[in-house]
Amino acid sequence: MSTWRRFDSLFARALLTQTLVVIGLMLVFGVFVYVERNAALGRLVGERWAPALRHAAGWNDPVPTALPPVMQRANRPPLAVESLRLSPRMAALDDELRRRGMPVQETLIARGAGAPALWLLVDTPNGGPVWLGVSDDALLPSLPRRIVPALLLGLMLLVGSSWILMRRLTRPLELLRARIEAHRPGAPRAAGASLAPLPDASPEIAAIESAYADLLARYEGHERERALLLAGVSHDLRSPLARIRMAAGLLPEADGVTPRRDSIVRNAALLERLIESFLHHVRAGELALDQTVDIAELARTAAARLERASHEVAVDAPATLAVSGTHPLLIERMLSNLLDNAFAHGQPPVRLRVSANARQAVIEVFDAGAGIPAGQREAVLQAFARGDASRGTPGTGLGLSIVMRVVSRMGGTLSFEPGDTGHCVRVSLPLAP
Repeated sequence: MSTWRRFDSLFARALLTQTLVVIGLMLVFGVFVYVERNAALGRLVGERWAPALRHAAGWNDPVPTALPPVMQRANRPPLAVESLRLSPRMAALDDELRRRGMPVQETLIARGAGAPALWLLVDTPNGGPVWLGVSDDALLPSLPRRIVPALLLGLMLLVGSSWILMRRLTRPLELLRARIEAHRPGAPRAAGASLAPLPDASPEIAAIESAYADLLARYEGHERERALLLAGVSHDLRSPLARIRMAAGLLPEADGVTPRRDSIVRNAALLERLIESFLHHVRAGELALDQTVDIAELARTAAARLERASHEVAVDAPATLAVSGTHPLLIERMLSNLLDNAFAHGQPPVRLRVSANARQAVIEVFDAGAGIPAGQREAVLQAFARGDASRGTPGTGLGLSIVMRVVSRMGGTLSFEPGDTGHCVRVSLPLAP
């Protein structure tokens, strides 16, 4: 699975969604706490400084017992910037001073060598404004020192708990996906065998699992009925077909009879090949995959049975190449169908190459023909389907379908590739680890 697919998985989406929702809630709560905290500090600072400011401005108020130092000047302070009076802290301070009889016309903040100074332009009893300055660390907005570690710790706990929760929720889905991908079409199961329940599955996932098991049981039942019907019909057709061929052979040699007798024999032979293809198609889905075969030897045997000249067919294979979990009749039929298809719909010379890498056994059949058009490759793998170029060529339309059925049961792949001088059909079968 690629990195992008892992990021785009249900687990990643759920984890990301939950994390973003909680972070959003934390931000909303943090902003609310920040605003309320700054407003409270602004009111406290206004309550603390209002008596000293009124005394410095010359208002005849009772003298407080302890007056904080207040700076005073007639002109605008240098190197001072206008404060944000709409900020929560400054708005609360302005409201508190106004409530205590100290309306503020303008507010400036000057940053000195020591603490920051807040300069307020206020009215005096004489009617003229004056600049009063107070120095207090609480005047400037600040982030509490413990909030950053707390946020980081909370985020770590959030991601960790979300990871565990989402993994627990999505793990049954991953197991169900792996189970479906591992199932090979046509692979028989023991009678009465059932799928093991998924661990920690929620009711919804358990319902999906039950529906899949029911669908799989119905599919396998339909496949058995279809195979039985196809095999029975094919077997029953052999007896009347043999009688037809025997009766045709007893016809006398005559000018008007011989062409018709030969036509009967040809059509009977075609029907016999069709019945044999039916039986091969049934066996491709019924034979047990419980043997180890030497596909290199079977490749040489399949090429020899064609009885063609050496310049028309060649085999390139190692001395031995064992593949387990298969059946010799299936491999033999697959190789024969690939070679027959190359000669029937391609052009000689045909080359059969068998090789292996670390994980796969590779079977390649090369011919000098034009190959199958890209738009028809998927269709010709279906039963009784034939490409446009093979409409006039005798055949049953089951050759590549049988090959695909065998490949699918063994967990392999089939592809059409360009060859050195024509076309190539490549089959890759997994090797036992």
